[in-house]
Amino acid sequence: MRRCRIESIGVSLPRRTLFSKGSLSHAVKAGRDCFKASCYNQSDVRLLINAGVYRDGHVCEPAIAAYIQHRLGINIEFQGRRTLAFDLLNGGCGLLNAMHVISSMLAAGEIEVGMAISSEANSDRKPDPSYSYPPSGAAAILDVSPKKNLGFGAFSFHTDERQADLCASRVSLTVKHGLLTLSRHADLEAAYLEGAKQAVSQVLENDKLRPLDVDWVVPAQISSNFIKQLPDFIGLTRDRVIDLSATLPDTHSTSFLLALQHTISAGIMTPGKKALFIACGSGVTVGAATYHF
Repeated sequence: MRRCRIESIGVSLPRRTLFSKGSLSHAVKAGRDCFKASCYNQSDVRLLINAGVYRDGHVCEPAIAAYIQHRLGINIEFQGRRTLAFDLLNGGCGLLNAMHVISSMLAAGEIEVGMAISSEANSDRKPDPSYSYPPSGAAAILDVSPKKNLGFGAFSFHTDERQADLCASRVSLTVKHGLLTLSRHADLEAAYLEGAKQAVSQVLENDKLRPLDVDWVVPAQISSNFIKQLPDFIGLTRDRVIDLSATLPDTHSTSFLLALQHTISAGIMTPGKKALFIACGSGVTVGAATYHF
């Protein structure tokens, strides 16, 4: 059975402008850039999954995926082709979850092309200092790999619900238009590291790989301290872990894909390399996936 691959990536990075973009604008920018880098067009995408958590105006319904689909022009006319679009919310792990779902649909032959997309932006007029994520967007088009050994291997997600209170977000309705606040316990990164240990061990076992077989680790850029400690928990040397924390802050659900795009643009992910993706989210959940370039 062929693997499923990331066919193209598009990103939207925060820019210093007079008027800041909202989460929908960042998602659309990333999606359009993704199509520009792709051999596919909008009519080819049959599954669109949005994993962004923080939305413009704190809108919960309808699904933001529907707005993104319309703005990107993905099969919005009645011309015989339909696209299933929905939101998949799992914090910082959501984008990796979306890729897992799309990969499963591709492997089952249900679709030929899918898009995973996410964006984060705090639309509050006076954001609370607890919200530290800069606005961003990231998108990836997935299809069945034309080569047998190119693409995703195994996925693994580890959740420790006993530590769910270590990270929480709330919207206060006592403030006009709402006010978003985040709380993170001092032990959150330690929980992420322990979760990464479990998820990575499982995903390597499922893909029949040893730690030494992994050439590069692309983690969510949680913090420089997190990335420095990560190698000891997952059994790899520090020089194999991509550390962009000095220039690329944690952007929540888009983080690992922004880091991956940077490494690809820099020519680090050359053919034949094996990579390990790591995403961290509330729950506390840590996701991992292997990828063969």
